[in-house]
Amino acid sequence: MCSKSLGFALTIFVLYFLIEPQNAFQLPDVVKKQLKKVHLRCQNQTGVPEETIDAAHKSMTLPNDPAFKCFLHCMLEMFGLIDSEEVMHMDSLLEVLPEEFHPKIKNMVDSCGTKKGTDACDTVFQSVKCYIDVDGSFIKSAVDDLMG
Repeated sequence: MCSKSLGFALTIFVLYFLIEPQNAFQLPDVVKKQLKKVHLRCQNQTGVPEETIDAAHKSMTLPNDPAFKCFLHCMLEMFGLIDSEEVMHMDSLLEVLPEEFHPKIKNMVDSCGTKKGTDACDTVFQSVKCYIDVDGSFIKSAVDDLMG
């Protein structure tokens, strides 16, 4: 259950570059620290420049960059939100999130279905892009809370 909770936090953290934090939801510092370690590990593993991540944050768009796509994949895979078939399982978050989030998560999952990209990294990229397209305001709010 802990990894699924961290999985949600990681999912939101992965999307943080799209948003500038404004509201404060207090996540334990240890979780934020762990997320930053995963960020650095995946950045080192994929070679995505911090500038690419920063540019995505400033432009609020996901860059169509192979290293960036693999960065997303790495981060989400680290916490078990991707199965052996390279399918994202955002719906698994329903088990660990408060009921108030369920309609939002279900809407994203139902609207996006199962995306299939040209490879594992592109599959995650297409899924995350769809989640943002479906409910960017929810993602923004969650990211704002996380990064507070």
